[in-house]
Amino acid sequence: MSKILIFLPDAVSHAIALRQPRLHIGRHRHNTIALPDPHVSGVHAVLQQTDGDWWIEDLGSTNGTWLNGKRINASILLPQDTLRIGGCTLRLLPSARENPDKPSRKTNDQFHEALTVPADFGPTDLMRSI
Repeated sequence: MSKILIFLPDAVSHAIALRQPRLHIGRHRHNTIALPDPHVSGVHAVLQQTDGDWWIEDLGSTNGTWLNGKRINASILLPQDTLRIGGCTLRLLPSARENPDKPSRKTNDQFHEALTVPADFGPTDLMRSI
């Protein structure tokens, strides 16, 4: 089972098992992943597993969702990616069952870039249509 590693602004870190295929991330306690940071919107983003891949989509947050230093609307999330929501940093930890020696098309930067919707692209319903 994959996990998400969360680094909070006060240097505290948590690892959360991704047990559900769709998780809401935000400041409010009713989110699946609640981030206690005033720069995080109440319901900020959604993390969703589709065909074995994890995707992140910003839900119209005030301060945006940032992937590897770029503001995005939606993107595939790869293990080497750094996701920033408010003052929190998140990293995907793949399942130990995944074979790291297995060739993967996802290691290609062009593939990653092709599956990212930049923030200036406009609103997206990408995750809702999958």
